[in-house]
Amino acid sequence: MTMFCATVLYPFNNEESFDHSKYIALAQRYADIHGENCTGFEIRKGLSSPGESHVKYICLASFWIKSAEAFGAAMQRPEMKALMAEIAGFTSIQPIRQFDEVVFSSVLRE
Repeated sequence: MTMFCATVLYPFNNEESFDHSKYIALAQRYADIHGENCTGFEIRKGLSSPGESHVKYICLASFWIKSAEAFGAAMQRPEMKALMAEIAGFTSIQPIRQFDEVVFSSVLRE
């Protein structure tokens, strides 16, 4: 079975704070809208690598998706559009989004 991962990365911004707890609540609502098509998600708080002055990304979010078609349909739902507007107003940091096919994972199991 093909799996997908929708990823959102928030680059470091020295001028902007990021409330991970609030973002987790928004991410849960995002996953809920996707329903059974989203098999799970994770939110990661970026930490500086040794020798680096700051993190590259302050937050990384991954959502594990079963169907790309169902994902696209959910993204068009009115409640998703409203949530995406709320997420956009959550921080001024411009996120980087990517949708991938998972070609291997030792974590994802059926």
